[in-house]
This record gives sequence, C-alpha cells and structure tokens, in this order.
Amino acid sequence: MDLRRRGTSLIALTLLAATAADLPAQTTPTESVAEIQNRHDRALVRELGEYLIRNPKAEDRDQAYAALFNKAIEHDWFAENQEAAERYLKDEPEGPVRALAQIITVMSRAQAKKFPDALARYKELMQGLNATDQEEFAVSFSETFAIAAVVAGEIDVAAQVYQTLASRFPESAAVKQKAENELARLARVGKPAPNVEAQDLQGKTVRLASLRGKYVLIDFWATWCTPNLVELPRLQEAYRKYHDAGLEIVSVSLDDTRTAVVDFVKARKIPWTQLHNTTSGVDLIEAFGVGSIPASYLIDPQGNVVRIDLRGGALDEALSRLIKIGG
Repeated sequence: MDLRRRGTSLIALTLLAATAADLPAQTTPTESVAEIQNRHDRALVRELGEYLIRNPKAEDRDQAYAALFNKAIEHDWFAENQEAAERYLKDEPEGPVRALAQIITVMSRAQAKKFPDALARYKELMQGLNATDQEEFAVSFSETFAIAAVVAGEIDVAAQVYQTLASRFPESAAVKQKAENELARLARVGKPAPNVEAQDLQGKTVRLASLRGKYVLIDFWATWCTPNLVELPRLQEAYRKYHDAGLEIVSVSLDDTRTAVVDFVKARKIPWTQLHNTTSGVDLIEAFGVGSIPASYLIDPQGNVVRIDLRGGALDEALSRLIKIGG
C-alpha cells in the first residue's frame, strides 16, 4: 500500500456529566460514520447535478462541476455521473475541470467492462498531459485505471496504460521505473510462478511446488494495510467456500516484526498458511516482483500464474469459474 485532532471549564464538565446521568442509555447506532458521510455526499452530488441542469450557464458552473466530479471520483460513482461528465466535455471541451470529467468517462466504461473504449478515452486524456507538474496526476490516474483492468483480467489493457504513461513522460526516471516494474509484473501472467521454498510462522517448510494440482492464491499483505484488512473477509469466505474443492491460500506478511503477524493471525483465527517475509528465509517480495500491497497471484494446478490482484467481487467471480464445488 502505497500507503500512511482540551477542554472546557470544570463547571461546564460538571453540568455535562450531570445532564448525561439523566439521559437514557444509548442504543447501538444503526448508521456508521462512513454511512452518514456517504449519504450526505450522495445528496450533495444529486443537488449539484440538479443545479447544473437548471442553471447550465451559471457563473459558478465550473465550481459545481469540480465539486461533483471530485465526490464522484472519491466514491467511485462513475457510471451514475457519466452523463454529467459527457455534458461537460461537450459544452466545455477546454474547461478547467476537463481532466476530472475525462476520468469519469474512462472509469465509467471500465466499470461497464468496455475496456477498449475506456482505453481510447484514457489515451485521449493522456495526450493533454506532459508538463512536469502533471506527472503526479498522470501516474495516480494511470495506476487507478490499470488496477481496474487487472482486476477484470484485462492484462493487455493494463500493459498499454503503463506503456502510454511512459511515453508521455520520457524524461522522468520515476515514471520509467514505475512503468518497467508494473510491466514486468503484468508479464508474469501466463508464466510459471517462482518455485520458492520458505519457512512459515511455525518454522515448517513450505514449498510451492508441493501444492501442484491445486489453485494457490499467494496474498501479500500487512496488518497495517487498510485495504488488506478490507479484503480479509473475502479471503476468509473464499477459503471456506473453495478450500475443500482445491484452493490453498499462502499469505506473505510485510510487517516489520513476526510477533505482529502471529498475534493478528491468532486473534482472527486465520486458518491458511502464513509466511513473514523477513523471517521466511527467502525474499518473496523480490521473487514475485511486488512493488506495493495489496498484491496477489493466483496460480493454477500446473504452477502458472493465471490472474493477479483479484480484489472485491472479482475474487469469487474468478474462483467460481475455475473451481467447481461438489457434484
């Protein structure tokens, strides 16, 4: 994971405590903070959209579009805001928030799995970017789009994204290195997985070659990586659902200490094989070419990498096609 706010007077505190003592016990909230924010943001996006339809020539329309598009991008609400983005690009082809609108048109098509169209629009967006001060934006969005393509199994599309990025910033050593690293990792799909041998948390030897005949998901993670923690329930469900039918999971922790991993695995009762990269006896990060986490590699029964970075619903979608349960 390119991953990482006193007080008041004694009298006021006393009054507050006295008042609280007279209140009934609070029940567990039915709506989380995230859900409240999500609801408010949806209302904001809806109201901004309605405002722009009613006032297409408003002097503050660029401000409204910027607020709308930024919220849509923050929450991945691409499809439902595609129309607004298309309208902006038609009415304001050189407008100040053109790039935000283009992001939405690209990602809405990616969400709909229309990757050839999404790729064409991505390249159109990139044509307008080459200044040094646009590099960070270009890298960030390219990675977002490439991840969407990889999760969907569109490896060639993801490769073209990084090739395009590198061509737009040929003088940037950082972009060149980023593109080379990602292209090398994408090239692992369809190739034999590294034939590594490592020690698990209990000191037992784990040989990937001994798992031939099964599908093996190599999952790189860390206890401090929030996206990994979000994905954990999906991994647990996948293991429960497909383990008896031939799925093994081997997790590789990037935590600084082995103790942190041991404690976490014990507390969460995680049943599959766990490795700690630093104490495993082999650098699995280097072996698999991992540059950031979350990262995962699905290996088929013949020992070849068939998918990488399966996240969200894509994990079960892929496993359900590959592993037949029962029958």
